[in-house]
Formats: sequence, structure tokens, C-alpha cells
Amino acid sequence: MYESMNRPIPDVSEYLRRIGLSAAPAVSLDGLNALVWAHQTHVPFEDLNTSWLRLPVSLEIPALYDKVVLRRRGGYCYELNALFTRLLLDLGFDARSVFCRVVRGRDFLPPCAHRAVVVALAGKLYFCDVGFGGPMPAGALQIADGAGRDVRGEYFCIDRFDDYWWTVSRDTSAGMREAVLQFNTFPQTPQEFIAANMKSALDPESLFVKHLLVNLRTEDGALSITDDAFTVRRGGETQARPIAGEADLRRLLRERFGIDGLPEVGRGNF
Repeated sequence: MYESMNRPIPDVSEYLRRIGLSAAPAVSLDGLNALVWAHQTHVPFEDLNTSWLRLPVSLEIPALYDKVVLRRRGGYCYELNALFTRLLLDLGFDARSVFCRVVRGRDFLPPCAHRAVVVALAGKLYFCDVGFGGPMPAGALQIADGAGRDVRGEYFCIDRFDDYWWTVSRDTSAGMREAVLQFNTFPQTPQEFIAANMKSALDPESLFVKHLLVNLRTEDGALSITDDAFTVRRGGETQARPIAGEADLRRLLRERFGIDGLPEVGRGNF
């Protein structure tokens, strides 16, 4: 099992086609930004396996490749950022997976329950994320105290929290600075995420067990499903409607998120 978590991508060209790229970009900051954006706009964040289908979540590269690339599914952070880290390595980037804790909306320090990516380029470190169900930068952020930039219309910044941890924040539409998550830069092997993934996938109190979540960034906004509500965000405006049963859910997944061929559930969840 451990060996499978460290294997190369079976077909890099096919993975690139999955995210809408005809060729690998250069190993550069522009290339990294292009990969992050392409991934976020083609591969949805989703927890259908854990919240609805009750299927196992594998972190082995062949299984992730089959799910995300061949079957055109999505996944959550432990899956998507695992596969993305491996893609970056196979393309020649100096990439590592790191632990994070989600602090958005919390007045305490929660345990590490998120996986992201740190990339070293030209003597600098950059944070990137293609597997967060909340607000995430649509490109790489330099890891330096007070560093920030406008990323496709959203301002994100990074500040040092202590000797080991960094905070990613964003400016909300209301003009407030909001802390989103914290991370450290210590490299983690894929095996280190097994326990955290199992808790997220199996714990009855896990967010990914209790709530059906699907998100996909679009050119001008985002699409999302939260339990029985479908939301479209476009150009600063939001429209939401209820989901009218399982057939409607499956149609939305197929037509708006590109997710099709899901097994029958037969539990009456919708």
C-alpha cells in the first residue's frame, strides 16, 4: 500500500488533458499558477464517497488516478492535493505535501485536518491548494511574512503565526480580513495522511460524513452543492435553489460538475 502512495502518475498527458491542458507548462511560477487554475476549474472538490455513496477513500496514486482522471470524479483535500503533488513532482517541480488546520470561523486552534502543497521555486517557497472546499487562492502564494497579492480578483495574504506556522487570510467582499487556514512547511510523506484521512472518511461527526459537499471554481465564480441546496456564484451575485430529490442531484452532478456514472445508493438520502 505504501509503495502505491508514492508511485508516479500513470499517464501525465492524460492527467493534463483532464484539467484542460494540451501540454505541460514550464517549471516556473507562471507554470505553477496555470496548473493550479486549470485544476480548480476542471476537478471538483467533492465528498460523495463519504457523505452519500459510503465508499472507501484510497490515497494510493493508481486509485486516485482512476477516480479523478479516468472516471472524471473529484475528491477532497487528502485525495486532490495528493494527486496534484505527485503531478508536480512528475513535471519536475520541487513539491511537498503539508499539514494544515482550518481556522476560518473559529476562535480556537483546531487539529490538523487539511492537506495542501508547498512548492520551492528559485529559492522561494509557495503555497498552493487544489483541494479546499472553502475560499482558496486561484494560484500560488509566496510564503513570506506579509506577502499578499490579488489572485484573479481575490486578495489573499500570508502572515507568520509563530516559529513554525503560517496563516493564509483573504479580504472578504465586506472588506474584512478573514483568516482561512494555517499551515507549516515541513514535508510530509503520503503515509502521514492515512490516519487523518480515515478520520475524515469514517468518523460519524466528520464534516465529510455529515454533509454532502461539492464545489467547482468557474471562470467568473463558482458552483456548489451543500446537502440539498445548489448555488451558483457569478460576477459577485449569488443564486441558490433547493435540490428536488436524487434524480435532480444526479442531473446537477452530471451537467454542472461533469460527474456521471455514480453507483445506485438505494438508501433514500434524497
